[in-house]
Amino acid sequence: MELREKMIQAAKEVIQTKGLSRTTTKEIARVANCSEGSIYNNFENKEDLFLYVLRGELRNLMSALTVLPDRIGTRTVRKNLEEVAIIALEDYYRSMPLMASIFSDPSLLTRQREGFKQRNEGPHRANESIEAYLHEEQLIGRFPLSINPRAAADMILGSCFQYAFQMNFLGNENSDSEAIKVVNRTLDTLFRQLDVDYD
Repeated sequence: MELREKMIQAAKEVIQTKGLSRTTTKEIARVANCSEGSIYNNFENKEDLFLYVLRGELRNLMSALTVLPDRIGTRTVRKNLEEVAIIALEDYYRSMPLMASIFSDPSLLTRQREGFKQRNEGPHRANESIEAYLHEEQLIGRFPLSINPRAAADMILGSCFQYAFQMNFLGNENSDSEAIKVVNRTLDTLFRQLDVDYD
């Protein structure tokens, strides 16, 4: 494992153990078995390192959203949404402790918000990606114009996020079979409202 990756893994371990506000670069360096200076040679600061950790936990969702435009007009709309939603639920479950830890430090949260704005990033981008996908499917007649694409995106990702939060809070393990049930329950509710079979 390369040193940079060792630092990211060490940061994840320390943050999950101590919480973000109590995590220090000194402790990360100890766990990664490197000098504290090496961390600053690879990352601007602790917040920058945290962002890399969080991105790593959401990498599967980010990849799925990147290829979603290529799914327009292929397979079924439901199948495409199911694929993204299952991945989202899994990544949300894995990253929930990290995402929650950022709220423990208001000043850190403010800096993260500013950084997201500068990079044109943020949690809303996932919803916008699904919204854009559904809009394109509407244009070619594969998803009804009567359904608001953003509302559908919020419903799908919101249910995944809420379930991931519950599982983490209750200390329950996430299972593939349960993830599929949750996603299909949500999609059943959405597609049941459609006048035409768009499955």
